[in-house]
Amino acid sequence: MRGCCNVPELPEVETLRRGLQAHLLDQRIVAVAIANPKILKGQSEAEFRDRAVGSRILRVDRVGKHLFLPLSSHTSSKDSSWALHVHLNMRGSLRLARGESEETGGHRCLTLVLEGGQSLHYHDVWGWGEVRAVSQSERPALGPDALSGTWDGDVLLKRLGARRSPIKSALLDQSVLGGVGNIYADEALHRAGVLPTRAASTLGKGEADGLAGAIRSTLAEAVASGGSQGEFVDLWGETGRFVPKIYDRGGQPCPSCERPLEKIRLGGRGTTYCAHCQE
Repeated sequence: MRGCCNVPELPEVETLRRGLQAHLLDQRIVAVAIANPKILKGQSEAEFRDRAVGSRILRVDRVGKHLFLPLSSHTSSKDSSWALHVHLNMRGSLRLARGESEETGGHRCLTLVLEGGQSLHYHDVWGWGEVRAVSQSERPALGPDALSGTWDGDVLLKRLGARRSPIKSALLDQSVLGGVGNIYADEALHRAGVLPTRAASTLGKGEADGLAGAIRSTLAEAVASGGSQGEFVDLWGETGRFVPKIYDRGGQPCPSCERPLEKIRLGGRGTTYCAHCQE
């Protein structure tokens, strides 16, 4: 993808979740190394260590683009009140290594040293992401997970409400729907035949149903491909295989009608669409 800063969206984070789920369950965190405290987002290093070190990772959950790793209590295998919250934001990545010192790339911000000899490294070139140990009340407020069965076209219409903002901007609001970002919004809107600049409040029920289905099918295809090609890499440094047909392809032929795709700035984000196929 030309000029692509491939931000991790739901399919990329789900790819990481599956890898973490397969390798980290019941692993005890024995130490933490923090190279860039900025990613703790105001939590002190002492508090992070106190909540995390000595706990076991019980499972790996995902809501939208956010990962939550519930932890056991320090003294038993039961749930504690804490979970690791990981948000990759623009350029964060997670890498799994056999030991704390194994090289996994630059800009390492934090390392979790695990009992079995593995280490989980968080890298972030800008330090805009987040790794914290949080309580339930400290978790961010997010909309329904975009890949879950908890929403449909009717729910989408209700959550959009009377918004006059462009439909694409509304989809990028994680309080409306969790997990859709720039890449998959362009793909799903084209698949549903909806112009990204349309006011969100103008969608009818049939269009909302079609858009809900397009979002789900687009995300499911990308998850099955391990995320998009580009800068994103999984736990072992491998890129995804999903190739967007619309995103960042302004001037190239529309895959449906072969007319040139148009690219504009919308809400500060590059947005690609077909003026003929989307209305």
